[in-house]
Amino acid sequence: MLTVTVRADDGWEDFSGIDRAWDGQKSITNKEFEEAIDTLEGNKKKKEAKQRKRLIKKVGGGGTSLHPDLSPDSDINDITPLKKNEDGMLLNVPVNLVIDGNALDKGYYKVMAEKDENNTVYLMFYQAHSLKGKVKANITEDDYDEEHIDFVNLLPYDEKFVKVIFGSLDFNAYVYIRYLQ
Repeated sequence: MLTVTVRADDGWEDFSGIDRAWDGQKSITNKEFEEAIDTLEGNKKKKEAKQRKRLIKKVGGGGTSLHPDLSPDSDINDITPLKKNEDGMLLNVPVNLVIDGNALDKGYYKVMAEKDENNTVYLMFYQAHSLKGKVKANITEDDYDEEHIDFVNLLPYDEKFVKVIFGSLDFNAYVYIRYLQ
C-alpha cells in the first residue's frame, strides 16, 4: 500500500499575490477598442478578397482575356434568372386599328400573346380587363434589334397597314394590321 502525504500549505504560496494580478495592465478607451476591432475586420475583408481572387483565378484562369468583361480584376455580377412575362406589355396605339372588321380606338393597350395547341400565335389587345381585339400573328426568329427580350411595338408599314412586333421569352411574332385614317 502506498501512502501519499499532502500539505495544505504547498499550493497557497502561488496565490499570495492574487490581489495585485491586474496592477500592470493598461485600461483602454472605447475608441481604442473600436479601432482594434476595425483593424481585425479589415484583415478579414482582405483575406476574403484574396480568397475571391484565388477563386476567380481558379475558375477563369490566371491570364488576362481579350474580352474586357472577363478579366480577372472585373467583378462577377450575379445573373438573375429569366422569368416569363405573364402580365402583358403596354402599347401606345396612335391610330384606329381594324381587327376582325371592328375598329379599335386610339389609346393604350395591354398586349398579351398566346400559342394554341397548333402552334398558332394570337395577339390580344386589352384595355382594363376587357379584351378589345384578338389577331392571328406570325412566328419569326427576328428579334428586331430590340434591347429587351419582352417587347411590343407598333411600326408604320404603308398608307393602310401598321406592323405590330411582339417578343417574349417563348417566341417572337409579327402581324400586319389595317388602320383607319
